[in-house]
Amino acid sequence: MDQRAQISVEFILLVAIVLAVVLVFAVVVSDQSEMNSIATAAREGAANATAQISILNASMTPVRVTNISMTNMTGGYNVTIVINLSNPGLSAAQKDIILGGAMQSINSTGYQSITNTVTTSKHNYTISVA
Repeated sequence: MDQRAQISVEFILLVAIVLAVVLVFAVVVSDQSEMNSIATAAREGAANATAQISILNASMTPVRVTNISMTNMTGGYNVTIVINLSNPGLSAAQKDIILGGAMQSINSTGYQSITNTVTTSKHNYTISVA
């Protein structure tokens, strides 16, 4: 009888350890998934807005989103997302249109934003155009 009880206790301990590892992994993955969703939405919205600007202004050199940089991703609450463009010499109005496109795209993915800030349960994202 004692041997069966020992095996049951060992099994319960093993299952508890495996469950703890899975839960920790799930928390880390969900955090990274949220960051990835917002960064991808910002990139796609900015790309659509730059295409719209280029179409409406035929004399303008085409602009594209070169990359999205994120700062303070190592567990901090405040995360800054900067949208970098191939033509940094755009006017403030054009950058506002690009930022608006990024924010509209983020809103369409289900996140709520106020001006250039998106607040979730895990992070506070500030989006800007370089």
